[in-house]
Amino acid sequence: MAMASGLYVVTWRDATDTSNATLDLLLTTNKVDLYTDTKSPNFDTDAAYDATNELATAGGYTRDTKTVGGAPTYALGNAGQLKYSWSASVDWAAASFTARGMILHTAAANLPFCAVTFGSDFTATAGTFSVTAHANGIFVIDLVP
Repeated sequence: MAMASGLYVVTWRDATDTSNATLDLLLTTNKVDLYTDTKSPNFDTDAAYDATNELATAGGYTRDTKTVGGAPTYALGNAGQLKYSWSASVDWAAASFTARGMILHTAAANLPFCAVTFGSDFTATAGTFSVTAHANGIFVIDLVP
């Protein structure tokens, strides 16, 4: 299995049950980490930030240092949907690396809440590597399918 997109079940479950895990999607301190194509997130069991298959600290990338882009929003999308997005891009300057996807996690408890594959490898060579939220958001939860 390779890098995939999804929401981390353990984090979302623990945020809504008696575990009382703190999942505040509006914090600007939530982290964005880039991964290679060999990362295989297990959305059913992964419960903490894991640097396995994260890009190495090199070529303009430093592990676990970038935060979400600008002010995050968590609002009504289309009818019955909640959309998570950002107001600005996340940029790595002077970048010379290749990434396949990203994983978002809380800064305080290192709880992963979302992984996004880019669909293929993207490479920056002595330039800026940017991740910008799509008009449809980073992810959407359809509460009325």
